[in-house]
Amino acid sequence: MSAHDGEGRTITAEFPLFYLTNVYVPNSGQKLERLGYRTNSWDKDFLTKMQQLEKDGDKPIIWVGDLNVAFDEKDTWNEGAKHLAKSAGTTAEERASFAEQLGAGYIDAFRHLHPEGRGHYSYWSQRAGNREPNKGLRLDYFVCSKGIMGDGDGTKAIVRDSYMVPDQLGSDHCPIVLEIEIKK
Repeated sequence: MSAHDGEGRTITAEFPLFYLTNVYVPNSGQKLERLGYRTNSWDKDFLTKMQQLEKDGDKPIIWVGDLNVAFDEKDTWNEGAKHLAKSAGTTAEERASFAEQLGAGYIDAFRHLHPEGRGHYSYWSQRAGNREPNKGLRLDYFVCSKGIMGDGDGTKAIVRDSYMVPDQLGSDHCPIVLEIEIKK
């Protein structure tokens, strides 16, 4: 992703059973001035990087971080509000781009494990005081290879749960957790 080196947004760690990439996906901007860069360049190049890492490394991958997209109606407190279609993180373009990444064979761990979960957010506007009334967005994700999500033969690492820790203060985002069982 040399075209994006100036962004300084990813770091990958190799573990014995998987790769873990921490990522901060570019925000599209208050006036959506970076929307084209984010969806037409960054997202596509990042997906290619993850696919290549999984292929070359011959083990599952996980990417985690602020992906700056509230993917579906369950990921926003106010789905249907008119301004969402023109707001960074909730545009049709950002949602379609994330759908493309998932469609390439990757899984949103939280949504896979909690398909009907509502009110589970990882970001709240501090300026609007939205944390206490839980008026948030789910912008932070663990995205995983299919192989690490189930009990396939020979699978040594299996995702068992994913959740948010909303009571942890100190940022406009809260920590998110991925529980992985390591089999011997």
